[in-house]
Amino acid sequence: MKGGPSRLLLKQAENLFPDEAERTKFIEALTQGNSREPAILVVNERPEVRLFPRVAPMPWQPSFAIRIDEDFRPAKHPLHAKGVFYSLDFSSVFSASVLTAVTPPARRILDLCASPGGKSIFAWLLFQPEILVCNEAIRKRMGALISNLHRCGIERSVVWSADPSVYANKFPETFDLILVDAPCSGQSLLAKGDEAPGCFSPTMIDMNVGRQRRITGHAVRCLRPGGHLFYSTCTYSIKENEKVMAWLMQEYPDLEAVEVPGMEEHRSLYAEFPCYRLFPQSQMGAGAFACLLRLKGTPEDHWPSLEELRGSWRFGDPAPERPATPKETVTPEPFKKPKAHGAAPRKPRWTPKPKPAPGGRRGRRRN
Repeated sequence: MKGGPSRLLLKQAENLFPDEAERTKFIEALTQGNSREPAILVVNERPEVRLFPRVAPMPWQPSFAIRIDEDFRPAKHPLHAKGVFYSLDFSSVFSASVLTAVTPPARRILDLCASPGGKSIFAWLLFQPEILVCNEAIRKRMGALISNLHRCGIERSVVWSADPSVYANKFPETFDLILVDAPCSGQSLLAKGDEAPGCFSPTMIDMNVGRQRRITGHAVRCLRPGGHLFYSTCTYSIKENEKVMAWLMQEYPDLEAVEVPGMEEHRSLYAEFPCYRLFPQSQMGAGAFACLLRLKGTPEDHWPSLEELRGSWRFGDPAPERPATPKETVTPEPFKKPKAHGAAPRKPRWTPKPKPAPGGRRGRRRN
């Protein structure tokens, strides 16, 4: 971090860590910016993958999620391009691992903020659902999502780009698991050495809280009784994490937070209900927040129809072609100065004074 920690970073560190020693470790992790811990999700087991240098697994870590030695770059391995595994940061494995507490296994999954697809692929590997709907409201991010689902062979997956309100209106009480990896201030990017301008700004945080409340509110309407809502962020802000979950449970009293076995060590100290945090000083990645909620009640035997789910891409469709670069398709033409259409003529350096108009008034120049 250029120029050292900002005033707003120091203030948030004080709120998070009363203990000065732990606060110092947190600030150092952010300012050093090297908290990258590679991991993979194994989609198709291959003998070569067993030879990857591994780090001992955590008790909450599913068998298909593997933490890799930090000096190894799995995304550069040839098997990555063949879809044998999906590469991600270990902190994403941490947050997604709260899904292991979902029972019974989910049959219909909706990922409302899916791109680039890591949480979707994690849920698919864990539950093998009958349908996985991956939504991405920002259209320019859909290409990466489709490419990853296609490359990894995620069957029964559908990609669509729609506002969360569309799902709430068209598919009420339709899914038994909904993922919301919410847009946030992205403070953990600093721990990776990336830029995150304004991530500690109260204005930025409040703006994201509004978006997070809106998305989760729509998500609850899509949830079947007895179903689960997964919420995660890659930020440290209490307002964007624990307080959003507290607000949601207050708005929807039938929601209850779920305990995740094996993750007690990471339980948040900033809420009375179970939710989980990873900080960068833990040396397990840049950090994350996760919470699993369950909607009380018993679902009907009947599953609502998904006929209105149009989908921009379904598994089995060809992956979108990578757009050709200008060098491959365009022969540069000589530069031609564009013609001016209706533009005012350029003013001369010296403009003679206009002659007085009849009546003693000066005439007005037309532009």
